[in-house]
Amino acid sequence: MYSPRKALPVPAAEDFGFPYTPYTIQEQLMQQLFLVLESKQIGIFESPTGTGKSLTLTCGALTWLRQHEQLVRSELVQRIGQVEAQLRQLQDAGEQASDWITAQSKTRKHREELQQLQRLRDLWQAKEQELLAIKQRSSQRHQPRAARHAGEQLLQAEPELNSDEHTTDVLEEQVQEQQERFRDVQIFYCSRTHAQLAQIVAELRKTPHGKSVRCISLGSRHQLCIHAQVRRISNVALINERCLDMARLKPSCPHKAPNQVQRMRDASLSELMDIEELATQGAACGGCPYYATRSALAQAQLVLLPYPLLLQRSTRQQLGIDLRGAVIIVDEAHNLLDTIAQLHSSELSRDQLQLARQQLAAYKERYARRLSSANLLRINQLIFVVRRLLLALAPPLDEPRLLHTYQLCAEGEFFNIDLHAVLQFCARTRFAQKLQGIGQQQEREPHPNENRPPPTQQLLQRLATQHQQQLSQTQLGGKRKQQMHLPETDEANQKDVKLEEKPLAVASPIRPLLAFLETLTSNAADGRVLLNPKAGTLKYLLLNPAEHFADIISEARALIIAGGTMQPTHELTAQLFAHCPERVVERFYSHVVPPDAVLPFVLPAGPTGTKLCFSYTQRTSFAMLNELRMVLQNLCSVLPAGVVCFLPSYDYLETVYAHLEQSGALQRIGQRKRIFREKAGGGGVEQLLQQYADAISQSAGPAGGGALLLSVVGGKLSEGLNFADDLGRGVIVVGLPYPNRTAPELKERMRHLDDTLGYAAGNEYYENLCMKAVNQCIGRSVRHIRDYACVYLLDERYASERIQKKLPAWIARHIHVASDGFGAVQARTARFFKARSSTDATC
Repeated sequence: MYSPRKALPVPAAEDFGFPYTPYTIQEQLMQQLFLVLESKQIGIFESPTGTGKSLTLTCGALTWLRQHEQLVRSELVQRIGQVEAQLRQLQDAGEQASDWITAQSKTRKHREELQQLQRLRDLWQAKEQELLAIKQRSSQRHQPRAARHAGEQLLQAEPELNSDEHTTDVLEEQVQEQQERFRDVQIFYCSRTHAQLAQIVAELRKTPHGKSVRCISLGSRHQLCIHAQVRRISNVALINERCLDMARLKPSCPHKAPNQVQRMRDASLSELMDIEELATQGAACGGCPYYATRSALAQAQLVLLPYPLLLQRSTRQQLGIDLRGAVIIVDEAHNLLDTIAQLHSSELSRDQLQLARQQLAAYKERYARRLSSANLLRINQLIFVVRRLLLALAPPLDEPRLLHTYQLCAEGEFFNIDLHAVLQFCARTRFAQKLQGIGQQQEREPHPNENRPPPTQQLLQRLATQHQQQLSQTQLGGKRKQQMHLPETDEANQKDVKLEEKPLAVASPIRPLLAFLETLTSNAADGRVLLNPKAGTLKYLLLNPAEHFADIISEARALIIAGGTMQPTHELTAQLFAHCPERVVERFYSHVVPPDAVLPFVLPAGPTGTKLCFSYTQRTSFAMLNELRMVLQNLCSVLPAGVVCFLPSYDYLETVYAHLEQSGALQRIGQRKRIFREKAGGGGVEQLLQQYADAISQSAGPAGGGALLLSVVGGKLSEGLNFADDLGRGVIVVGLPYPNRTAPELKERMRHLDDTLGYAAGNEYYENLCMKAVNQCIGRSVRHIRDYACVYLLDERYASERIQKKLPAWIARHIHVASDGFGAVQARTARFFKARSSTDATC
């Protein structure tokens, strides 16, 4: 990688390739982003939801990248010419110099620099030739088959991909052989979901950058696998295991042939495609999109990937992601700290431990005579640790306990076992994959006898249920992907790659076990183990996310942390960037909507004048339920179109719904607005939203018409969804949704923050968790410059200055505390929409 000596000037707003006329805040954000990337800083940006933040970030970053690459090329050539001229001058001067030793020293330094620069130039030219070849091969895909035939024959002879189809090395399968190559700066754009990343691809197509940028989307095997039989497996972990198993078969998966993978790789670098489009293209050309995108990683300029693929070091290493000198953009980063903590926590159940013990014992019994003494020792140590962990979960202790990692090792009496060595043994021998084979044989061919009980089917069923629940939470875009047309495997390939008609019910427990043991090797001060015998679980809680983010900060050239609700940022900077505060730049931008487009209220009292306090102890009282009933009934009479009401929990939503039904308010509100409610578990969200939207469109928009949607703070409808225009003319937030303060995990996290960041840091974190969830709800309504809505915060605690400072600035500066009674709120709401309807009619 060559680092230019010159600095790039900040471009004018019209030079960023923005597809529309940018708003002032978009111009400012792109220019400030450009400056942060050029200065190698850490930027924390807040741009309200609905202000085109993602597109603004993308255009700003790609503009900087294009100009940076141009500067690198021109300066590299120019520098080579300068060093060659200097070298000639020194050589001429050295012939006349009396001190030939000093002259030779200077000449040697310049010659070494010239050789290094020439080597960089050669690597750069080789990369340009490689990219040109990719373009040419990709263009042949659109030619008639006869015209492509010669090119396809040449493709078969090119050893660009590893030709060994039968390797069992996981890292070798996923990462190309490391070779010296010219490295340009890469942009890694990270967001929560593939749906959000797909939106970036769609927006990028509208820009000039979309015609030239080499962009790939990284995903999992579950999202990208095109093998018809593997796709029938519903469990994510089992899909991974099956794919790795197929690498050992001869011949391998038909979609992993080098020619087909290379063809798919060329296509992914030549065209903008999101995850679902990659899978569709892979099905069309027969090449595996999963391995093709990994093969394309080194040539990509922009890499789109979800949080886990970027934030976990082991995943980055397996995929071959190199962050040295890269630009990293983390979008939707309002919960970055919690996301890092969740990704690096690990949970292990009693059922998994029991199954692991059975499989380990079976493996040892079968292969004991063939194992070396060193390997047999590691397996025995692993079996011993599993037994001790099972004892830790045994009665009579029922109350949850929080332990340091060394305390668990001491109580389990395996503190003298070198867990590092055990984990290295498992990685070196691919022990998890080998044990998976034992699990398959145990399920297919149970041989019970007096000394060995048969496998417990109830245990397998429980584990299968747990995995299915995890799948339903992580499955993204599955509905559309299932509707894709994928070609059936031909008979020859079916014979070559024979899969079982009935896949395993559960994945091997060895991988969760090893993941948990790895957490026990981490710094004892950075986490705790929650031992819960009653629930039958062991869970490692990461308390210090900085440990797992430090390498990202040190390796990356620049880091952008962006979101719609980033404030307050003290927590983020104190935990992640305490060692480099001089690099941090913070910018907070207002909304693009005019000040009169949003009318926010704080309702400290209800229609009868009763103080509103929806704390956990008071919210189920008849008085609070009755006040809430009247508020909903009165607001629905003046709010047009769609109204979304966010409640603290699913249990409370059902309580409120039952009260509305019993009091007759449900029927009265239903005469004006159809009522919908979110269900726990997140199922049927798409259908619910469609019904809600249909009810609004059918009402033709008069005051009182439309629909009311009862939802939950932190639920599926509170983040990532748009209630634009008539879908959200009113947003009601009931109470402050504080999490359960007595939960052991939260208590320990708050205690850790008090110890590391100072007194009251835990309380600050607790309050911020609540307010960030509230801010996400508020941001669901106003989504573009012509949008407008009313916001109602129902609780007297919202009148506090401390709470209002944690609201979005574009809300807090216009907020109206309804101290003059609820009637004034209702009247002002009616005037707001009457003025808007007359303005819309004029337009």
